[in-house]
Amino acid sequence: MFRKSESVMLKLLTLSVLIAGTVVCALGQNSQEPSQGAVPAVQGPELAGQSNEASETDSLQPNDAGGRMATPEPVNIEGYSMNFTSEGERSNYLRGGLKFGSSYSDNVSPSVGRAISDVSYSVSPFIALDQVRSRLSWNLFYTPGFTFYQKTTAFNESDHNVALALKYRLSPHVTFKVENHFSKTSNFLNQNQNLAAEPTTGLPPNVALVVPIADQLRDLSSVQLSYQFSPNSLIGATGTFSDLNYPDRSQVPGLFNSTSTTGEFFYTHRLSGKHYVGAAYDYNNLLSSGCAMVPTSSAPPANCVQQSDSRTETHGIRGFYTLYLSSATSFSVFAGPERWESSGAVSTPPQWSPAAGGSFGWRRAHTSLEMNVSRRVSGGGGLANAVHSLDGNASVRQQLSPSTTVGLSTNYSLNEALRLLPSTSNGHLVSGTISFERRLGAHFGFDMAYTRLHQSYNNIAAISRAPDVDHVLVSISYRFERPLGR
Repeated sequence: MFRKSESVMLKLLTLSVLIAGTVVCALGQNSQEPSQGAVPAVQGPELAGQSNEASETDSLQPNDAGGRMATPEPVNIEGYSMNFTSEGERSNYLRGGLKFGSSYSDNVSPSVGRAISDVSYSVSPFIALDQVRSRLSWNLFYTPGFTFYQKTTAFNESDHNVALALKYRLSPHVTFKVENHFSKTSNFLNQNQNLAAEPTTGLPPNVALVVPIADQLRDLSSVQLSYQFSPNSLIGATGTFSDLNYPDRSQVPGLFNSTSTTGEFFYTHRLSGKHYVGAAYDYNNLLSSGCAMVPTSSAPPANCVQQSDSRTETHGIRGFYTLYLSSATSFSVFAGPERWESSGAVSTPPQWSPAAGGSFGWRRAHTSLEMNVSRRVSGGGGLANAVHSLDGNASVRQQLSPSTTVGLSTNYSLNEALRLLPSTSNGHLVSGTISFERRLGAHFGFDMAYTRLHQSYNNIAAISRAPDVDHVLVSISYRFERPLGR
């Protein structure tokens, strides 16, 4: 139980040390350079969570011939930003604060056979640092927390959330990027960021299923290196590691740990004006491991039939196209074949299936919108083996007044197991969240969010007996910011 937790924390600590070392070296090289606004290593559209400020060289838009090329969204590890165009991202700041929250859920432990409602309380300090130099931009966000439940006190625990991002321009045409997101929690729904209060930047996760309350570790790490070898051509390589682990198996009967490792190579060419085309090859190693359960048993996981491990390997080639309608609006599509085969308790011969998807991002002074849809082979995300997944999500954020913002997000996921065994299950997830934020002066804020979740997985005891969840989260926070180096 604890070895897996320790290995993940060790990985996170190692990554932090490596990034810190890179930052120190880069700052030493640029010690005579003044701090600037948020100048990204590769200047792309504002969609990629990049600042409205830039150096003279980087001010060219991605559709300007001769300027630095953007990395199109289908192969970009950053994703869209939900910041308004009027929200200039100020860099070189230390930010921090403290948040007190309370949540209510009408279904915290569905595996017992009936829905149990409960109220929890949490306290979470947080700290964020970001700095931008001429060749380097990096930011770090960390929030520990403590959560206490009124009834289900066995789930009381400490939480941790860490987000790291670094972009370093090794040369005028070579860029290195690193991103890591790690969370340790007992309530995944409490980890849903309030879109109104905290607009996210990053690729949306493909969530196959949600356990209302269970100890869980989630880790997502990405590294990308890109090289613009001509005025309108760029190549790159990406490595991604994703891990979902349930330390206490008795809390999640019927669920499995999931690990995926991905390597990708891509090429993109900028056509005339606003058009990018490209191609990518990717390899995925998808592993699900856990305890195979008797389908009709209501006993805890101690009565396992056997240890069950399933591995799926995929090879995919896809073409993609991105249209930049403006610096704050883009549209992308991709499609191609995938070859996959599985091994484990039952092996399957190599098979082929199509993969396709698209995305759209749009931002204005007081409104932002993003939409994503994809169909491809992906990791089980808690299921017994890899799945054919159809995922779609959309988010919209609207500023009603200078101090009031609302948000709406929806998610749909349909998952079909690549091979059906007694321990596998096909199913789907549908969720929607409405969020609200009100600024109370310069340092205080009040926010709330309501989430409705429905899941359908007949063979999973942790979900099937009570598949619906209503979750309300309310919090009040204090925050401050201080400029760095001034």
